[in-house]
Amino acid sequence: RRVVADNPGLMTGPGTNTYLVGVDEVAVIDPGPALAPHIDAVAGAAGIDRVRWILLTHTHPDHWPAAEELHRRTGAPVCALPGAPRADAVTVPIGRVLADGEAIEGSEFRLEALHTPGHAPNHCCFLLAGERGLFTGDHVLEGTTTVVNPQRGGDMAQYLASLERLRAIRRLGRILPGHGDVMTEPTVVLDAYLAHRRMREREVVTLLAEEPRSVRRLTRAIYPDVAPGLAEMARRQVYAHLRKLRAEGRAAGRGYTGVWRLTPGQG
Repeated sequence: RRVVADNPGLMTGPGTNTYLVGVDEVAVIDPGPALAPHIDAVAGAAGIDRVRWILLTHTHPDHWPAAEELHRRTGAPVCALPGAPRADAVTVPIGRVLADGEAIEGSEFRLEALHTPGHAPNHCCFLLAGERGLFTGDHVLEGTTTVVNPQRGGDMAQYLASLERLRAIRRLGRILPGHGDVMTEPTVVLDAYLAHRRMREREVVTLLAEEPRSVRRLTRAIYPDVAPGLAEMARRQVYAHLRKLRAEGRAAGRGYTGVWRLTPGQG
């Protein structure tokens, strides 16, 4: 079951998806923002006395704040992986620290926690056994691509490795994203995500082969028609690709505002 929060926007699409898994024992995945009508809707759909776990895919502020009130009402522990970005870690009331591969088992379901860093250091997807459904949080979204923002702990190399990990899951049935509708062709979606990121990296390399450029100049060339409200996020995507290239010894540069160039022999 899915309850959509009333927090639509450029970065949240139609709103944050909160998922309810199970009937007699319920796991709430991503309780969402601390909006009273949303919390009431989640509690009503789940049943206060049936909620056993509150699971977080990550600790960005559109996914977790309702956990505090939901925990107060139900007593269910808030469960997440460690390693939250500093801006998030001081306030998230994590009661059970999950490990990669750890299972959450209810009377009717089994969810496996999969550490998928990249969008956030502590990002986690949950694989629903039997149905082969994958709750992807912000790692894979419907109708758009995911922001990898180094200034919020994003890492492009880790993000791509995590996509490859998800792509290797056998007989995956559907993707249930943190924003947008359920997707029933997971392989197609994951292949498209990987192809898109590889294309962006090629564009960065091609432009740097012509001449050294700043993040802003690269972004203007790669995203000429970006909406004004998304321009900063586009620049951070480019910066994430540059940091990956630098870590691989393929590019050199002076941070977010400096000039970047290919290293010798990388044209």
